[in-house]
Amino acid sequence: MMTKEGANARQATSSKRRPGLLKKASELYAFCAIEMAVIVLSPRGKPFYFGHPSVDATVDKREHPKMACIDATQQAQTDRQQILEKLNKQYVDVLEKLKAGMEGAKEMSDIKPLRFKNFSFNDFVVFGKWLEDVENAVDKRRTELLAPRVFKFNSMPGSY
Repeated sequence: MMTKEGANARQATSSKRRPGLLKKASELYAFCAIEMAVIVLSPRGKPFYFGHPSVDATVDKREHPKMACIDATQQAQTDRQQILEKLNKQYVDVLEKLKAGMEGAKEMSDIKPLRFKNFSFNDFVVFGKWLEDVENAVDKRRTELLAPRVFKFNSMPGSY
């Protein structure tokens, strides 16, 4: 590579090559997933730069490596704490569901079966009426739930 003679020639060459250089730096970061900083000075002394995560952060890590290590440790501890909080919340939610399930199971075990041996004729009549009411309520609810589907099916083109 030859040194360009004249300030205008150097400025023109710098202007042409700068975008390509910064593009290559961004591609290098993308492919390698590294932290980097590129600072290019124009012939007139104007800086152009690219950095990931930022030029300042990358330069600070280079100038103060112990601080970078401390920052990384603190970030790891913060991340760990957030993960633990999330897991603890999930654990509490599962425990609440388990308790609710256990209470429901206890309620189910407290239900005593009907003793038909002790039923009188009138008890059977009342029980039969109650069963009919339950059956009618279930049929009504089933009809309510199926009616939109039947209407939708009947309104489709080609259905009779």
